[in-house]
Parts: sequence; structure tokens; C-alpha cells
Amino acid sequence: MDRLQALQLFARVVERGTISAAGRSLGLSKTVASKRLQDLEADLSIGLLNRTTRHVSVTEAGQALYDRIIPMIRDMDAIIEQISESTEAPSGVLRILARRSFGMLHIVPTLPSFRAEYPEVSVDLHLTETVEIAPSYGTDIAIRLGQPTEKSLDWQRLTTDRRMLCASPEYFRHHAPPADLSDLDRHNCLTYGQEAEPAVWVSEHLGKRRDIVVTGSLRSNSGEVLRQAALDGLGLALLPEWMIAWDVAAGRLQICFDDLRLYPAGYSAEIYAVYRRVSRLPGKLEAFLGHLQRHLGTHLN
Repeated sequence: MDRLQALQLFARVVERGTISAAGRSLGLSKTVASKRLQDLEADLSIGLLNRTTRHVSVTEAGQALYDRIIPMIRDMDAIIEQISESTEAPSGVLRILARRSFGMLHIVPTLPSFRAEYPEVSVDLHLTETVEIAPSYGTDIAIRLGQPTEKSLDWQRLTTDRRMLCASPEYFRHHAPPADLSDLDRHNCLTYGQEAEPAVWVSEHLGKRRDIVVTGSLRSNSGEVLRQAALDGLGLALLPEWMIAWDVAAGRLQICFDDLRLYPAGYSAEIYAVYRRVSRLPGKLEAFLGHLQRHLGTHLN
């Protein structure tokens, strides 16, 4: 048994949550991956994983092992990547974890041109509605809401934090645009939030903050859903500029209160590209970040 490869597989299981997903990331079938993990546990005389028919979780001993080995695995991967890329064009698999709405609007559309420019780089893209995501073993970069605080991470800001209160021209044909914030209770407000979060929009103007409880016929944890509902004339939505800039420019959406800072409570941050802090970025990551920043500069500025 190659212990190093088995430890890498174990780390992938911890990160990805299933043996099959971890195996696929390393080109292994679930059967082969399961056998290697069993051999590793036998070799170490430690139970690393709790297995049921539907779920895999890490044991206390397994978590302790993971915490000890993951810095070494990351360092080894970084060294190998830097050596191999020092004399070659960007290549290999770029693993991206991104907020779903931003990924669909700004990462997916750039992939054809990115692949044309860097044909030796393939992309493994995973999308999520989770807010606080970070690069981990098996992920090169996370596109997330908010700047990280961990000293082991570095970042680039991708967007502003501006949110726009908007609705379609069709909606405003039937409902007069709000003249001030007190008018919001007369409108169908399409709200964003996770479970149990109240529907509150925050206004900041001239140093004063005002929390406004809003109501409406649709609440979702997907910005894409709210954008489409606003385009369809269902109501007012408070959405990031990076999500609706094209729609506003094309006249599909009209904005209100352009002079106020408005945002859904808890969701005021900018979008950041977050990656592990290293002395030199891998070529594939540096190429992707440059390509993405050029795309955003063209479409959002």
C-alpha cells in the first residue's frame, strides 16, 4: 500500500464528504477507494471513518490525523505545482468552489475563452449557496461573499458591495415606484435569506442606519430566483449590482433610491476570490484570476 496516496485519499473524503466523490477526484472507483481506506485503517490500527449506507463521517481520531497531515499535503502539492509550472505553460486541473449566482453569471460565461487561451487547464467547478466557503484540500480557489480573516488565506476583491433596489417596467406600470422607504410596505418585496432569517432590508444614509421589515409573496436563498422573479414583474428585489448590471443597462430592470445604501440584513459584503497564501501562485490559478478580473472589468465597470 502506498501510504501517502492513501492519506491523500482520506483527506479528500474529509473534504468532499463521500468516498465516491473523493475517489472520482483521484480517478478511482468507489470500490477501489473504499479498499484503500480500509487498508489504511488496518495499517494504522485506527478507525478513521464512520460508515453507514448513506453517510460517511470522520471519527475523532480521523479528525486529529487530518488536522496533522493536511498542512504537509498542501505544502507538497504547492511545491510540486511550482516546480512543474516554472518551465511550462499553465496546466492541470483548476478546482473552483463558488457562490452559485456569481458562478453562473460570471464564471461559467468565461470558461470558453479561458479554455481557448489556456487549453492545458481543465476546470472542476462546484457551486454552492453556502456563504462562508474557503479553499481546502482539493479546492484551489473559493469565490465567496466577504473577506476572509484566516492568516493562511490570501484574496482578491472581485466586486463592489453595492446592492440595487429594482423591479421591472411591467411591475411599475401597475405599482407606482416607492417615493421613500416608508412606501415599501405597499409593495410586494422579493426577499433573500436562509432558514429562519427575518426579511429585513437595511438602509444607511448620512451615517444613520434604518432596519426595515419587508414582506412579499416570494422568499428564496437563491439570488437567481429573485432576479428572474423581478424580471417577470413579480415585485421589488434588492440584488447585487454584479447580478443585475446588464439588466439595468438594457432597461429590463429599473432601480429606486440610487442615492441610498441598501442591503439585505447580513448580506452587504463584496465578492472575493480566496486562495491559500503561498510565495508564488500556481500558473493555472494566476491565469484564471487574471482572466476573470478582465471579464469583470469589461462587464461591470
